[in-house]
Amino acid sequence: MPQPAKPDSPPRRNLLAQIRFPFLGVLAVGVLALVIFWSWDWFIPMVERRAGAALGRKVTLAHLHVHVGRVIRITADEVKIDEPEGFATLPPFATADHLMVGVRLWPLLGGKLDLPVIALDKPVVELNEKRDGTANYQFPASGGGGSTAMPRIGELNIDAGQLHLVHAGLRSNMRAEVHTTPGQGDVQPRIVADVRGTYTGQAIIGHFSGGALVSLADRTRPYPVDVDVRHGPTRLTLVGTVDDPLSFAGTRLRLTLAGPDMSLLYPLTGVVIPQTPAYHVAGSLDYHDGRVRFRNFEGVVGSSDLGGTLDVDPHQSVTFVDTSLHSRHVDLADLGGFFGATPGEHPSTTQQAAQEKAHQASGAVLPSTPINMPRLKATNVHLAYHGDHIENRHTPLDNIDVLADIRDGTIDVHHLNFAVGKGTLASSGTFVPQGNGMDARIRIDMEQIDLARLMQAMGHNLHGQGIIGGHIVVHGHGQSLAQIVGNGDGGITMALDDGGDISAILPDLLGLELGKALLSALGLPARTDLKCLIADMPLQDGVFHTRTMLLETGDTRTVGSGDIRFSNNTIDYKLLTHSRHFAIASFPGPLYITGPLKSPNVRPGAEIIGRAVASVLTGFVFSPVGLLPTIEGGVGKNSSCASAIREVNDNPAAGIAPHASHPGRHGTHGHGVSARQGAAASKAGASNIGPNGLSAAERARIRAAWASKMATH
Repeated sequence: MPQPAKPDSPPRRNLLAQIRFPFLGVLAVGVLALVIFWSWDWFIPMVERRAGAALGRKVTLAHLHVHVGRVIRITADEVKIDEPEGFATLPPFATADHLMVGVRLWPLLGGKLDLPVIALDKPVVELNEKRDGTANYQFPASGGGGSTAMPRIGELNIDAGQLHLVHAGLRSNMRAEVHTTPGQGDVQPRIVADVRGTYTGQAIIGHFSGGALVSLADRTRPYPVDVDVRHGPTRLTLVGTVDDPLSFAGTRLRLTLAGPDMSLLYPLTGVVIPQTPAYHVAGSLDYHDGRVRFRNFEGVVGSSDLGGTLDVDPHQSVTFVDTSLHSRHVDLADLGGFFGATPGEHPSTTQQAAQEKAHQASGAVLPSTPINMPRLKATNVHLAYHGDHIENRHTPLDNIDVLADIRDGTIDVHHLNFAVGKGTLASSGTFVPQGNGMDARIRIDMEQIDLARLMQAMGHNLHGQGIIGGHIVVHGHGQSLAQIVGNGDGGITMALDDGGDISAILPDLLGLELGKALLSALGLPARTDLKCLIADMPLQDGVFHTRTMLLETGDTRTVGSGDIRFSNNTIDYKLLTHSRHFAIASFPGPLYITGPLKSPNVRPGAEIIGRAVASVLTGFVFSPVGLLPTIEGGVGKNSSCASAIREVNDNPAAGIAPHASHPGRHGTHGHGVSARQGAAASKAGASNIGPNGLSAAERARIRAAWASKMATH
């Protein structure tokens, strides 16, 4: 039986071909049309929404371009980022003619963001911070709480960039022109910025040149830095390289600071420094263990050299500065700012003359210039300083050694010591800010201080080996040394031993006019040697009361009583001079010193000599016993002052030994009543002995001598 015929297959293949080719053609035409008519601007609304949500402000783009390849290049034209709420009156936060970002495709497919290039064409950025601390560069925190890895960024290219910063709190308004330079050969690409404007109210001009952004993450290549800033009269330069810029370690940076006053560095460094004269210092700068260190710097401050290391810890709640400083040659005038004076100034300058005029008008004899310790609570400081040799010929000090701390505004001077010849002037103190002044506790110890060295500084050549020793303690409150002493408590105990020519010493110690007046009124010979001067005076509420005052020459002994009032800068004092060798006719009358401390009145008294001798000399007799250890410690056991105290104790001028109620019977010569005279007085009856140990006969002879003395004047 014959088979049915099969349909012909080639016609079916022709049918499929007829269908396929038109479809592929339509698809090709559609793809071609899509390529021809596609616009990446369709994605602009999505990009603007996401960018605006991330930045917390409106973002607009004019056009968006994407070039696909192994590096996808995304370019946005006419980018504008508006200001946030509260800053609407300002120009846009940021604009750029073009922003191009390159993204590597293969790392992106693996979930990593690698940006080999970012380019900005004419970017303009406005940064503004108000007085209340709100700023237009504060952005919302990213949500999610997870950590996002920073992208790897290669080149950063900036063409004709501008940055404008206004900071109300810092009184600053600065503009910067920013651009990048391409690398070539061994020369790396660099970021360059030139700054002009005002910073903290002063004009600022700055130039910065640093490595490209990619260099920050490259630990194999040093990051170059070149900074030059002029802030007002201050200049700061920083030049060198950093091996690991992200940790600021392995540096080869050279920092140079120069200007008329180190206190002006505070806005640039955040470190409080007292006023100084003109300076220029340079040293190495590095960062280690969270601290910035200015190491091995050397330079000059005024006419003094200065070197050392400064260690700053900016991460504490209050910046901590640890300093170790050293000078080979120092002029103390250059350090005046550390002690409340105007540094580097001498009496011939206009400023110093104005301060001197104000001081004269105040009536104070102690410095009345407020102690200058600005921004005490802004910085905590540990200071160690040593000056090998003090050069100023007007200062009787040979070297200086300081150890001090500032903590939360409180100053602790552990020691501030000076060498004076073979002796030492050692001081310490604590100053605690209270109200508009400070509570002060000051102690000064004088040991074996060479008087000749002091006189040499005053321009005098003193023959002899006079020695000064003693202590000064003051507790008080005020803005200046005059105020602190003027309402303070404490006291002074001092001895001047074997001083030399008294006519050369008193005018310098007490002032020319007063010194000469005293020499004349006390009747002291013009060329008498000063054997001893002792002062033991407690201080109460700004008034020095006399416990002991003794001035002894070769032939005379002068004792004093009364008050020196620094509370109102006046004096009410009485002196009495008598011969060291007992002679009735040698007793002059008392001498009164009263009135302003700067120009006191000196006049002789007219009271009965017996009462003067009894009251003044007995006051001295009972007080010097406790002074002996102090005097011996300050000027030596074999000094004339120590001998004078022993002599007064053993053979008192008033005839009464310490703690005794009857005339002394110790000596057969000297100042006191002799044993024979005392016995005669006893026979005359105890009723004839006065309360101060003088018999009626002795008092009569003294009155007669006094009357004769007054008759000759």
